[in-house]
Amino acid sequence: YKIYNGKLTEQKKPGPEKTQYSFSRKNISPFVSEPNMVAVSDVAPKLLISTSPDWLAKSKWFYQVNEDYGSFESTPEIDQKVKSILKGAQSEMDSVSRLTHWVADECRYFGLTMGKGEGYTLHKGSMTFLDRCGVCKDKAGMLVTMLRSAGFEAYAAMTMAGSRIDRIPADQFNHSVTVVKLSDGKLHLLDPTWVPFVRELWSSAEQQQNYLPGIPQGSDLLETPVSDPENHYVKISASSTLSSNGTLTGEIRATAEGQSDASLRRLFTGSYKTLWSRNLQNELLKIYPQGKITSLLYGSDPYNYQAGPVELKIAYEIPDFALVSSGEIIFKPLAVSGIFDGAMRHLAIDLSLTDRKYPFRDGCSRSIEITDKTVLPSQTELAWKPEMKTVSGTGARFESNCSITGNELTVQEKASFNKRIYTPEDWPSFRDAAKMQKMLIDNPIILKIKQ
Repeated sequence: YKIYNGKLTEQKKPGPEKTQYSFSRKNISPFVSEPNMVAVSDVAPKLLISTSPDWLAKSKWFYQVNEDYGSFESTPEIDQKVKSILKGAQSEMDSVSRLTHWVADECRYFGLTMGKGEGYTLHKGSMTFLDRCGVCKDKAGMLVTMLRSAGFEAYAAMTMAGSRIDRIPADQFNHSVTVVKLSDGKLHLLDPTWVPFVRELWSSAEQQQNYLPGIPQGSDLLETPVSDPENHYVKISASSTLSSNGTLTGEIRATAEGQSDASLRRLFTGSYKTLWSRNLQNELLKIYPQGKITSLLYGSDPYNYQAGPVELKIAYEIPDFALVSSGEIIFKPLAVSGIFDGAMRHLAIDLSLTDRKYPFRDGCSRSIEITDKTVLPSQTELAWKPEMKTVSGTGARFESNCSITGNELTVQEKASFNKRIYTPEDWPSFRDAAKMQKMLIDNPIILKIKQ
């Protein structure tokens, strides 16, 4: 028995052969949480009990219980559907992508108690194929079934979304996913539950997350890798003209990839089609309600996410955009004003703490590139700008600059937030980077009108 920071006592009572264990820990202070910290179970005292000797045994058991039940047996109807989906597939990854996204998009997440096949036993693929709905394990099992029908070596895996799995091989799972072995000989993660209308096959919102595949030879507990911030870029650019009366006219564009793409695309896939234009308009109007939208574009059909990254465009005219006085013009460049902030979740993190005791988390790693070019009225010059500096560290990097060439003002930001789960040592650079971006959102540019 392994007991950490506690005490184990054993008592034997007369009668039937039973052993009673008691676990205790003394001098426990009240737990004080921190904003945006990892799950309390990751850092607070807890008790784990397991009958499995190690993760290898747990992995083999999970594999065998589903094979014995026949969770992944195909049917002629499933085989026919798989052939239809894979018609014209160009490569191994194309085939895997088609099947993953079919299960993600065509099988609705819907939970009901269904009798046999509950707990760690996955319902049969034939049932999920008929119902076209289920919870995570049903979607994972449906994908395993279809991948095997297509000739791939695929298995179910267990993971824990939202918190860490500790080293003791106890039941610490709340989510099921899929692994497939490809021609490179490696197991690749797939998650049909978390990628409906997402360009990824494995959601990077699940990076740095423990998982255990159920495979014949067994496996140790594994961890999903960090996804490069460049895989989840957000790029925003605005090109505008500011008139002497304070009206701004121009166009702003946004594009994104990975989880950032999913955040922007949710403006459309998360609501009725009749609301799509309104949702896109609101990105501008929530900041400048007096704005007038002259055109809206969202590239290809938002549901056709495999055609390429999301692309959004808003052409606008914003009266009273700038505050104009007899000697000054004051305004905040549109592209750095917090527009499309749904793809920049770090802006919602509480930055009040100077130091952290516990690890903290964001939604995903991401990179940001923002450029705002504004043609200024004649006879103006830059009088004041917010502080522009570079911050860098293990958690994040941020750099910005502001310049005038001729009568065109250019403001640029570039940032990188490096992972999803951060250590307390990452906090200073993460906090400084987010604060710098917020500072540019909150503080205006001041122009002096030449006399």
